[in-house]
Amino acid sequence: MHRYKQIEYKAGATIEVIKCIPKGCRAGERKTTPEEIEESNMRQAARKLTRKINANFKPGDWHVVLRYKRDSLPDPEQAQKYIKKLIDGLRDLYKKNGFILKYIHATEYLNKSIHHHLVINNVNDGKRTTVEYIRELWKGDGKGSKHFIPLYEDGEYKRLAEYLIKETEKTFRTNDSPVKQRYSCSRNMIEPKRTNRIIKTKSGWKPEPKPRPGYYIDQDTLYNGTDKLGYPYQRYVMIKLNPTDADWEPCEEFPPDIGE
Repeated sequence: MHRYKQIEYKAGATIEVIKCIPKGCRAGERKTTPEEIEESNMRQAARKLTRKINANFKPGDWHVVLRYKRDSLPDPEQAQKYIKKLIDGLRDLYKKNGFILKYIHATEYLNKSIHHHLVINNVNDGKRTTVEYIRELWKGDGKGSKHFIPLYEDGEYKRLAEYLIKETEKTFRTNDSPVKQRYSCSRNMIEPKRTNRIIKTKSGWKPEPKPRPGYYIDQDTLYNGTDKLGYPYQRYVMIKLNPTDADWEPCEEFPPDIGE
């Protein structure tokens, strides 16, 4: 009889599944190198951000890149004041029109000219949308271009999260960084629902898992191998075929599982 631990995260239209060997069933652990630890930390940071984006943003929302004019580049501290003023202004406009602002913000200035990334929920008050709000607020004081990128249709934002983590990996660690975190976000975020369970089988998990009814497996996320300690490990993400707005509401129950 084989025993393994199955961890699941329900986030928006996605369910992330992780299968691993429980600590009580491990014979020993190999030592990890600093390079392995650093790589693992980046992967974990990207996955945590992916879940946060998946749980709170959906197709129709925006990834906005905000830049400054080349001859008016602010220092990191001043740029932080500018983006805070923008977010405060957006919060006021949302509230005035009966909406609640959700956002994730990250700033990069080491590898490129200083600029901001803003993942934000889109609203429409009948006259203006989030795009018009940002265009109204992001002007003057050397403000530059505003690039609006719609979030893609499948509701799985792994590539966006990995990009943001890579963009800011060194910036937030520098001595002159006004913030000591990779990104900041509004306090009203839905937290992905996590469940843990121990599963007993005759032969362990299958290398080719089956998706649950109404979902498909993103094959780019399927991994069969070992974790950083050398134990068997499987991970994949299921995406709902026909998501609705209800999938982005706080979740109490998981969709029914199917046997393996």
